[in-house]
Amino acid sequence: MTAQSEPMAAVIDPSIARTLAPAQPKRAPLPYSPGWVVALLISDVTMFLGSAALAEHLVFPHGRFFVWSPVLVSSLIDIVIWIAIFQRVGLYRRSFALSVKDEFYFTVAGLCLGVAPQMIVFTIAPQISTSRLVLLLSLALSVVTVGCARTVAHALRDIAGRSRPRRICVVGHPDRIAVASKSLNLVEGTEILTLPVDDVDSGFESINLTHDPELDQIAWFHRAKTWGCDTLVITEMLPPESLPHLLEVAGRYHMSVAFAPPRFRAQAYSLTLRTDGHQALIVPSPLAACTPSARLFKRVFDVLAASSALVLASPFMALATLAIYFEDGRPIFYRQARVGRNGKIFELLKFRSMIVDAERTTGPVWSAGRDPRTTRVGAVLRRTSIDELPQLFNVLRGDMSIVGPRPERPEFVDVFRSVLPRYDERHLVRPGITGWSQVTMKRVLETSDVGEKLSNDLFYLEHWSFFLDISVVVKTAAEFLFHFRS
Repeated sequence: MTAQSEPMAAVIDPSIARTLAPAQPKRAPLPYSPGWVVALLISDVTMFLGSAALAEHLVFPHGRFFVWSPVLVSSLIDIVIWIAIFQRVGLYRRSFALSVKDEFYFTVAGLCLGVAPQMIVFTIAPQISTSRLVLLLSLALSVVTVGCARTVAHALRDIAGRSRPRRICVVGHPDRIAVASKSLNLVEGTEILTLPVDDVDSGFESINLTHDPELDQIAWFHRAKTWGCDTLVITEMLPPESLPHLLEVAGRYHMSVAFAPPRFRAQAYSLTLRTDGHQALIVPSPLAACTPSARLFKRVFDVLAASSALVLASPFMALATLAIYFEDGRPIFYRQARVGRNGKIFELLKFRSMIVDAERTTGPVWSAGRDPRTTRVGAVLRRTSIDELPQLFNVLRGDMSIVGPRPERPEFVDVFRSVLPRYDERHLVRPGITGWSQVTMKRVLETSDVGEKLSNDLFYLEHWSFFLDISVVVKTAAEFLFHFRS
């Protein structure tokens, strides 16, 4: 079920730690502008209406959709629910899609989430439901119309973004601006201006708003304005009494202001700002994925999804069992120690795809290319990812989740955690059969890719939502069925 197969052979040695690249933070999804939100909403409503009208026409050829009727009412309710779902899951706030194909997957995930509420509404109030066939056909047509419209919009947004690159100005103490600039992990094409200032506060001491309403006497602020900065990042905290007017002037020049104190870095917690009296408090709290409610929600979803998947996959699992037995005998399953949530070791289940005792002489190995120890049946199982299906039992046992960081072997974890400072943060959640790294990176990874893989795992952890899980499942299912990636 995962888009990335389990390890082929290439011995990993602790000395490989010297070649591991550090985990660079992934760019957070940029929010949509108000104008873009309106354009997406108009496009979605138009596509939904067209799909509903065509579905009604195909089911009731002699009906009149645009005449007030139960069919029209039912279709309008469908559209309202889908738009509400899109809004709730954030499809009008920002996009996690890394490509136009991803945008299609995310749209399909949103559409699928909208079906259950509609079925519930029409079950509770059957008088407003004309045909479930119309609903399902409308869903199928919306996958094409809304999905394609969203992918086109994504492509247009990419083109617009390349034609208007971001311009970020980083201001602060010379020892801090380089670190802040590097930590931003800016995308290609972004223009950046660094302005070293030994004492940021000194520029505000002689400010007279009557004679200098534009704050031009502050040299670094004037330079940022004339350069055309759209985001002003300051590494020091400014005098609180000066900040309101700075924000006022920055707003007139369409500049956003942000602070980058050196000790506040991305980690496995979220930060909120609240006030107690006149004191501003920066309050850390667990990430959404680490809260008890999220864990309960994911657990319910995991049990339901794994149970359903086992029923659907049982014929393939039976064929795999017979194929392994007749080619190479027992054992059918392969058990391997992996590191799970909070560092707990568990036994991961797989269909055996290599000869018996394949690692007896080599010890633990890492994925790479082809392996002569793989059996003929095993090669097919790996290519189709059927060898991963027994991990559904790991999900039911509570060792794993459907979606999460892929679990690694203890021997590799010991090496990686010694070099990558945030490596153990990926163990704050249950490991998954599939995950964000598996659907965004190539199928077989080298050890040099571990840093990037960790970056993707941390991105998932920091931006987790149920919708993100559903999107990963949709993309994994598409690649499992059609093998879109090599």
